[in-house]
Amino acid sequence: MTAFVGAGLANGERVLYFTDTNAARAVTDSLEAAGLDVDTAQATGQLAVQGASQSYLRLLPFDPDTVIAGMRQACEEAMAAGYPGLRVVGEMDWCTREVPGAERLLEYELRLEAEVFADLPVTGMCLFDRRLDIAGTAALPIAAHRTHVAPGHPGERSHIARPTPALHVTPLREGLGARLVGHADMDSRPDLAAALSALVRVPGAAVHLDLTEADFFDVDALAQLVRAADVLRSEGRRLVLHQPPPSLLRAAQMFPDECSVLEMAA
Repeated sequence: MTAFVGAGLANGERVLYFTDTNAARAVTDSLEAAGLDVDTAQATGQLAVQGASQSYLRLLPFDPDTVIAGMRQACEEAMAAGYPGLRVVGEMDWCTREVPGAERLLEYELRLEAEVFADLPVTGMCLFDRRLDIAGTAALPIAAHRTHVAPGHPGERSHIARPTPALHVTPLREGLGARLVGHADMDSRPDLAAALSALVRVPGAAVHLDLTEADFFDVDALAQLVRAADVLRSEGRRLVLHQPPPSLLRAAQMFPDECSVLEMAA
């Protein structure tokens, strides 16, 4: 974290740090211990450290629309002030508590690429406490990140590995939608349901689901895809499946009428 913040300050970017379980003073102490001139950065407005409860969690339930709009606004304000870009660090421990709207965190992660990072100079880092028990569908927002920084340092004796769900999604680099990775069977049904629930909330006339890295779909998974496509169609939108695996194609052939709602692209 200190290296990430330090690089942003050295590049002349504005840096926003949102705390959760850590006190703001603990964060600034860590930055100062790393040799950063925190007092000057804060005095000039280049660095701001504040609690998430006073920022994007101030108005609950957590709403990706509101938070994404706020991030875009913060970047535009930084650029208007002469900064070349914005760096954002967020402590995400709140996702393990009963925060209203926390179930929409995966949707938020999937939308950031197309709605923020694609056209604005914003770089983000999400911090998850590896000591917390984050498993099942709650782990999907962590797995949705393309880049994972290994915890600890060379002198640390052990690391706690974060398990990757058998089925998870990552945002597309281009376009609105996600890439599904893994297999969809009885064990991963809750993960697929959570992923599709987030995906149908992604805005756009066509929502794309890249299945290049999905290796198996059972019939129940196919039914979930049909229901998601029906939801989008009722809103005048489309779900487009790219590179569906053979198992999905075979299952769809068994139910041609029900699967007519699915749009598949080779």
